[in-house]
Amino acid sequence: ESEIRPTNPEYAQGYKITFTDCFPFLIASQGSLDALNELLKEPVPINRFRPNILVDGCHPYAEDLWKTMKINKLTFDGVKLCDRCKVPTINQENGIPGSEPTETMLTFRSGEVIRPSHKNKQKVYFGQNLVCKESVSAKGKGRIVKVGDPVYVLQTYPCSDEVPA
Repeated sequence: ESEIRPTNPEYAQGYKITFTDCFPFLIASQGSLDALNELLKEPVPINRFRPNILVDGCHPYAEDLWKTMKINKLTFDGVKLCDRCKVPTINQENGIPGSEPTETMLTFRSGEVIRPSHKNKQKVYFGQNLVCKESVSAKGKGRIVKVGDPVYVLQTYPCSDEVPA
């Protein structure tokens, strides 16, 4: 109980988190990882980005624009693109830090490139932070998201400049 804290109310008011950094869920896609790895000298695994929802079968970075999704009768709202800290540059197997993938991502996934009208131009983005609507009531109690559950995108943002960052 003492570790429970609210999410940033600027993006998701009324939600609570415990162990996670800022939001309870992070969605990323295999397509995004594959597209990034095509540009890197050495590919990185998805564990560098730590999503708890990984989807496949969509275009690279499509998840940036997903505003509302349904997974196993639970409704998720995309509330903020995930600006990345240094963890993606650290090899999760041996703890050795490096400059990649951030260095490469600065060339095509920085705020300056994908969100020129917003602040935080030197941050890089990968994945989107989510909240689950049913988590603020008893409606979601006992429901779980499992590997293989389909993800239904119900609503999208018109462009990446519309997604909060």
